[in-house]
Amino acid sequence: MCIRDSISRVSDSVNQIEWLRKQLEVIETMLRPRTEAEKEKEKEKERKKALSSQEEEESEPLSQAPPQVLDEAQAKHKAELLNATEDLDKKLQVIEYRLVSPALLDSDDKYFVEPYQTYLNLIWLNAEVGTGGGDVAGGADFAPTDTQMELLKTFETEIAAADMDYQKIMKEDFPAFNRSLTGTSVAPLVAPPSSAQAK
Repeated sequence: MCIRDSISRVSDSVNQIEWLRKQLEVIETMLRPRTEAEKEKEKEKERKKALSSQEEEESEPLSQAPPQVLDEAQAKHKAELLNATEDLDKKLQVIEYRLVSPALLDSDDKYFVEPYQTYLNLIWLNAEVGTGGGDVAGGADFAPTDTQMELLKTFETEIAAADMDYQKIMKEDFPAFNRSLTGTSVAPLVAPPSSAQAK
């Protein structure tokens, strides 16, 4: 039961971090300067749209919105916001990677390409002390060994440390980041719901 609760706790933490990182990804996309290829693609799209509109209404002149030009102060502020967004994303990513191996975020564990992190270690430990799972025999008829109990304590310590770092970000960095967005067209980050709130 302790292992299952720890698995749920890690899973909830990773989900909350992913919630925030997805919002940061959207903000980064809005703030990041467009590449030449993106600009060219947008121009081509506008040309096709203009031709299509022109064919439909030959007599009406085409009006296009002028591209937004930022003054030096606005451009500097936008660059600072982009840096702050990337920094916050990196801080969250560091915590996430302490809980879940990067290679396992988009795949499964069949390749064993890097060491497991807390989440998968808990899954395997749960299989070892439970009825078994995968290539682990399990031991439902026997109490957990001293080694397994020590491993659980180690994993719980890792979870507590990651939680403490995450809470620090939510208490300090999160509000500061949202304050930096004041006066811009970028919506502030929305705090992720915790599993306790969802119930």
